[in-house]
Amino acid sequence: MNNINVITYGRVSTDEQADHGFSLNHQEEMLRKYCEIKNYNIIKHYTEDYSAKNFNRPVWKNLMDYVKKNKNSVDMILFTKWDRFSRNSEEAMSIIRLFSSMGIVVNSIEQPLDLTIPDNKVMLAMYLILPEVENDKISQRTKDGMRRAKKEGCYMAKAPFGYSNTKILEKTSIVPNVDSKIVLMAFKEVAKGVKPVEVIRKRLTSEYDLKLKKQQFYNMLKNVTYCGMIFIPEYKKEQAETIEGIHEPIIDKELFKSVQNVLEGRKNSNAKFPTTESELFPLKSNFICPNCGNQITASKSKGNGGQYEYYHCKASCKIRLSKEVVHGRVQSLLNSLSLNENVKELFKGVLSDVINSNTKDAKTRIKELKNDQESIKIMLEKAEDKYMVNELTSEDYFKVKKRYTDKILDIENRIDTLKGNDADLIKYVNNSVELLCQLGNAFNHMKNKAKGSFLRVIYPENIILEKDGFRTNSENYIVELMTRFFNNSQSMEMKKATLSNGFSNVAPPLGLEPRTL
Repeated sequence: MNNINVITYGRVSTDEQADHGFSLNHQEEMLRKYCEIKNYNIIKHYTEDYSAKNFNRPVWKNLMDYVKKNKNSVDMILFTKWDRFSRNSEEAMSIIRLFSSMGIVVNSIEQPLDLTIPDNKVMLAMYLILPEVENDKISQRTKDGMRRAKKEGCYMAKAPFGYSNTKILEKTSIVPNVDSKIVLMAFKEVAKGVKPVEVIRKRLTSEYDLKLKKQQFYNMLKNVTYCGMIFIPEYKKEQAETIEGIHEPIIDKELFKSVQNVLEGRKNSNAKFPTTESELFPLKSNFICPNCGNQITASKSKGNGGQYEYYHCKASCKIRLSKEVVHGRVQSLLNSLSLNENVKELFKGVLSDVINSNTKDAKTRIKELKNDQESIKIMLEKAEDKYMVNELTSEDYFKVKKRYTDKILDIENRIDTLKGNDADLIKYVNNSVELLCQLGNAFNHMKNKAKGSFLRVIYPENIILEKDGFRTNSENYIVELMTRFFNNSQSMEMKKATLSNGFSNVAPPLGLEPRTL
């Protein structure tokens, strides 16, 4: 009888280490004794401490790599129980089928199954599904528990920069540490709106040994935790909300709002993150080379008694065009994309309809929110009445009051947002449509950095810069719709488009088809 070559596999997750019967040593010993009795030859033994919710496990990947390279010398893969193998029934069946196609048997020594017998697959499904259900229950309880803790103002994650994890009244939270001074300085400097954010970050890095990278620094400036709040994301049917945390804030709410205004452009400032775009060559990040596909760069060169500016490829490609030629072509291209005068008034009417529709929807939602707010105020009054007649303890009353007050404040913020979304938008329609009629002219009058951003709005993907013009890798449907020209005449083809808002379902294809695309 030929020896059967076996790979044995043991697994625990961190929370199972202390449980009897799950230790890695115990599993290895059981597998070894079983193979001795069966006269199986163990060629490899793998162990790992990792969750079985999927097969994205480091040691399991090593096992798979070994099997693929040595599949002709592997007959069987053994483990103690099926939940050591997997707690994901769908992925487990897929792996079993894969091994079966290689002629390799997968089995448990404590729950053995002959999978050549069809009925045994029902038992296999039970062995695999029950651990998965248990995992799901644990996961659900963990999520629910963390959400309840967050609603009580606890901070459940790793402390952000400037804070350390701690306990406050036996609840998981955070406390400011020595780096909180750097956080406060950062917010105060950005709120001024004078210097770019990256300049501020680099200065703090140099002077105070700040460890945050560019994106980490930006994320810090957007994090409501620093003003004493806890963000609770949307979950099931519950909406996302921001509540007061039990931790001490590093900055006040007014300073946080000031920084958000600066970052979102609601306050005139220079506090924008620097880009790779050059003031002198604002379009270089918009173009790629048609030969090698690399990003186009730009530079000055001297010659004939002067300096000349070029867009060109870094490689040995022969793509090299003067800045004046490229910018002139872009302006011509945008002129060809501009909205046709014949349908300008129709376009204004469509935009006005959409804005009016959104305004009506916003008014309806505001009314609903105000009703909700009144209901909460009534519940708060009832809680006050119960407190006055000693039906509520002082501690319970103030908890209820805080919860209801937070909800009222949240509704007020949402109402303010809805009021501001479409306020006075209708007066901007004429100017917006006029701009669409003169895209080339608008581009020509923009400051350098704005030109690149403007072109990126129209062509989000890189444009291929060729000697004789431009082309794109994919069609821009909006551009095509706006610039369709039917039979070189002034008549406009009307293209139907179903709109989800219930308004006009006719969107006119406008303008001239760009000749260079």
